[in-house]
Amino acid sequence: MARFCSLIPGVKWLSLTECVEEFEAMMKNQIDLVVEAENLDRFNKNFSNVSCVKFPRPIWPFVTHDILVETYEEGESIATIIQMPNGPDGLKERLAEIGINTLLKMVFVDNFVHADLHPGNILVQGMSDYQPSSSIDEDDVGFEATTVGRMTRKDCPLKLVLLDTGIVSHLNEGDRRNLQQVMLAVTLGKGELAAELLVNHSKTSECHDIETFKAEFAVLVQQVHKLTLQLGQIQVGTLMQDVLNVFIKHKVKFESNFASIVLAVMVLEGLSRSLDPHLDIFEAAKPILLGQTV
Repeated sequence: MARFCSLIPGVKWLSLTECVEEFEAMMKNQIDLVVEAENLDRFNKNFSNVSCVKFPRPIWPFVTHDILVETYEEGESIATIIQMPNGPDGLKERLAEIGINTLLKMVFVDNFVHADLHPGNILVQGMSDYQPSSSIDEDDVGFEATTVGRMTRKDCPLKLVLLDTGIVSHLNEGDRRNLQQVMLAVTLGKGELAAELLVNHSKTSECHDIETFKAEFAVLVQQVHKLTLQLGQIQVGTLMQDVLNVFIKHKVKFESNFASIVLAVMVLEGLSRSLDPHLDIFEAAKPILLGQTV
């Protein structure tokens, strides 16, 4: 089906065939529970110094390709909290900030991303110990961004528990560095630079007017900054659709290895908008992105 769709004019620039092949590989990995257990071990190691994020731990004597026994984690579904008309002051905002910092750490620090972070895979612990405060800062959410983009441990009774780690994404070092540079350029409002990086990264391009491509991409970035980069004022999903339309129009291929990362960000958009419509995803990314350029 993907190969048939690739015959439609313009669709090949979205790397649909490659995306389906990567999705197939992910699905095969998801049904191998040894792979999921190994992913749990890696996430637990990556977040060992982060007090506000937890993952179940596999019990290895009882792990096979068809069976996975892991520690039991209690908690409230984040979907229930999203639907709460009223709740403790600042609770949703704190959870949104923990969530976005978690994704930023996965993408830009660890290069190992949980690619299935829908609300059904997220529990919340520590609500009974939650103490409302007048402001939210790095100490509150349990993360401290240093100049090298690391996250250090802080006491944080409120925790996100992330489940079902069968689907993960990661990039090779060159792609990860390119994604970081593109994200930094967008964050700083340098749309033409971001477009140039994307063209250079594209393995297949028939763009005959790179300057116009850069100008149109820069307009999209300016629109984001005009809306103050807040998820409550701009739909990241709609923005991505506009970006892909520019790729098709100018025949610049959107590489498939970015697709799963983009999908994770789009899923996070829905979750973050539900918890805190005023969360600024790009502002949150600045400490990590600027730190890693040092």
